[in-house]
Amino acid sequence: MDVIPHLEDLWRYGRVLTGNDADADDLVQEALARALTMAASYDTSRPVLPWLITIVRNTFLTNASRAVATRQRMASFADVAESALPPSQEHSAELAKVQRALTRMPAEQAEILHLVAVLGFTYSETANLLGVPAGTVMSRLSRARAALKQNLEDKDGGSSRLKIVGGRDAAY
Repeated sequence: MDVIPHLEDLWRYGRVLTGNDADADDLVQEALARALTMAASYDTSRPVLPWLITIVRNTFLTNASRAVATRQRMASFADVAESALPPSQEHSAELAKVQRALTRMPAEQAEILHLVAVLGFTYSETANLLGVPAGTVMSRLSRARAALKQNLEDKDGGSSRLKIVGGRDAAY
């Protein structure tokens, strides 16, 4: 079976189906790959061009139906995602507020918050790192959380949506 004399005809037909040259190239290439895998089913007593055209058409229809299904899945995912996730710019703005509030805090309070709330160290691990008793860590952390909350409320003129939580051994 010689397909080379039919490549131009296949490409033109692919161009009609897809509407552009690049997609026609891809379509014909995929159809020819399928034709090679199905070569054993080709009846040599029949003309090859109609057989190849059928494969190009079926490949196009398969790809079009996959594209529709993918668009529908993506649309339904987008619907779910829109209702499940807040807009990212709001999240970024909230994080920027927290960062500004942290910069207004004394270094030892910001350090304690970072170790416990961000890095997730326990009170005893933090105490070991800083060389202070665990009670001092808890005291400083309590003051740091209150200061952060106050800095956020002062800057916003109201309450922030941010919930300040502790590390691995926090009770909440």
